[in-house]
Amino acid sequence: MSHTLSGKYAAPLRLELGPSRTLAAWLLLVHGAPLCLLLLLPLNAWLNLATVSAAGYSLLDAWRRQVQRNHPDAVRSLLCKDAGQCQLTLQSGQRQSVSLAAQAFILPWMVVLHFNTPRRRLRYLLVLPDMLDEDVFRRLRVHLKLAIDQGGA
Repeated sequence: MSHTLSGKYAAPLRLELGPSRTLAAWLLLVHGAPLCLLLLLPLNAWLNLATVSAAGYSLLDAWRRQVQRNHPDAVRSLLCKDAGQCQLTLQSGQRQSVSLAAQAFILPWMVVLHFNTPRRRLRYLLVLPDMLDEDVFRRLRVHLKLAIDQGGA
């Protein structure tokens, strides 16, 4: 995604991420539905306990990183510069320089950004409209679509 954008969308894009009620509801649904199915399955009590523990840990970790954003490694803000270079500010206060990967999942109600870190660690960031100001979410989608269109040309 090393392309130059023109006009209003060429300016660096800053995202200050907030909590998301939509994501909270989805996490509860995705983690709660399989647990409800455990009631219908004739499984060993130890297997039920292991399943409930794994689902509970997964829910707690996702909740702290994505919904509450109080985990030290949770992304608090994102600054997108030109040429696909971005800076993540983590909840711990640490700043991390990353590059925007070539793929992005863009829908009217959700954006998933993929980043490459200097240590070759893949990171992703899920952004829903209720995490940002409505205009900023729209600018993010337009910014990404313009960059993808320019990359394909």
